[in-house]
Amino acid sequence: MTTMLVIGFDSAWSGNNSGAIVGALRKDDGSYMHLGDPRKANFDEATKNIEAWKEKYKPGITLILIDQPIIVKNEAGQRPVENIVSSPVSKRYGGVQPANRGKVGMFGNDAPIWDFLKNFGELSDPTKKPLPTNCVIETYPVIALIAMDWLLDDNHPNPRATGRLPKYNTERPSFFHGDWQFVCNQAADGFKKIGLWNLVKWLEEARDNPSPRKQLQDRLDACLCLLVGLHLMEGRDCLFVGNMESGYMVAPYGGRLHEELEVRFGRSQLMGNAADWIRKFNIS
Repeated sequence: MTTMLVIGFDSAWSGNNSGAIVGALRKDDGSYMHLGDPRKANFDEATKNIEAWKEKYKPGITLILIDQPIIVKNEAGQRPVENIVSSPVSKRYGGVQPANRGKVGMFGNDAPIWDFLKNFGELSDPTKKPLPTNCVIETYPVIALIAMDWLLDDNHPNPRATGRLPKYNTERPSFFHGDWQFVCNQAADGFKKIGLWNLVKWLEEARDNPSPRKQLQDRLDACLCLLVGLHLMEGRDCLFVGNMESGYMVAPYGGRLHEELEVRFGRSQLMGNAADWIRKFNIS
């Protein structure tokens, strides 16, 4: 079995902002090694962290799950993948931020995401086997929450059967501390299953923070990205939404989410078959 470096990176999209990074090493025997608590990181800092890990551990594969669009060719509006995933997200009272080249600091020719991708592998289809030595994959924590059914009962007067997404965004007036604790607990349970006890401890401490702020949320989102990467590396089923031409997202597989995405695709004006845009896959 090849040693694998798995990284979760909440990039904050712009070079002017800092997000967070966290990593884990999957050793030859299938066990995992903790690589430190989630830490604040902009693109330059994330690059230095990853290069240091690669130099120290010399992994056979480096897999980076990034919470940022990595294929953006549209000049305005939203990408087709955002059109597709917006429906299940909005049903649960969430939103999808559109990506386009008009957002120069994030996706213009000189945006830091493009140098980051050059440093850690050009774009490759994560559904193709085998994975390349360096692979950067786009994920989206909100879709992962839906796929894993990390949802709460809808407390509106006319509740939706879909439930609702946790309100754990610390910068929004809708933030609810109980929802923050819920996401931290769910993530901690995910790391317990593979024995990453240091991250479990960190998440339990984050859960008990009475007034979490944006930097702490970024680190939690980096943990969610890492969980998606570990889910993929474990050979479990995942969901690929979109395509390699216009953009995609990867999340753990969820049957209900798959069905909702297919319904949304059927109501969209996108060309082709739903099976070409929404695919179940694993790397085992």
